[in-house]
Amino acid sequence: PLAVRWAVAVLVPALPEVVARPRTLEEVGGVVAVCHDARVPLTPAGGRSGVCGGAVPVFGGVALDLRGLQGVQDLDERSLLAEVWAGTSGPDLVGALDGAGLVLGHWPQSLAISTVGGWAACRGAGQASTRYGTLADLVRGATVVLPDGRVSRLGGHGPRAALGPDLLQLFVGSEGTLGVLASLQLQLRPRPPAELR
Repeated sequence: PLAVRWAVAVLVPALPEVVARPRTLEEVGGVVAVCHDARVPLTPAGGRSGVCGGAVPVFGGVALDLRGLQGVQDLDERSLLAEVWAGTSGPDLVGALDGAGLVLGHWPQSLAISTVGGWAACRGAGQASTRYGTLADLVRGATVVLPDGRVSRLGGHGPRAALGPDLLQLFVGSEGTLGVLASLQLQLRPRPPAELR
């Protein structure tokens, strides 16, 4: 992977001029809108555990640190759905779900140092996640901040539609190029009664 080559060469490939650390959806929209209006490059970032360079600000500008958006906003134990902020770390999500006897079923190798938004932005698969599918299979909805700062909701509880492309699936895996994933609605499962390690 690209990041391993950078580490071996003791190379920092690029740095932003500014790091913005929003704590609310409105603040994310504000930063994105200002960057859009001023034509300043913006690079969304979470735990920065990616090995392919997706969160490296190659054009400088603003790094949008999403780790200020943390936690489970809503946990629907009946429908087995959770609305989770993009900056929520893997261990924090596992802990929140464990208390309710639930699991996401996505266990990437980077679980301890990565964020939910990063998993979705890079369309993560997870080496120990074969039972429930990739993260793209578990995302039911998302709140996204579009490049001009407007907030939009994709997917969710609405009826299925066969009209045009699935915009939710376009955003999942877009590495921040289409907008910023601010929160995700994730499909959960009951925790298995036994676990073999």
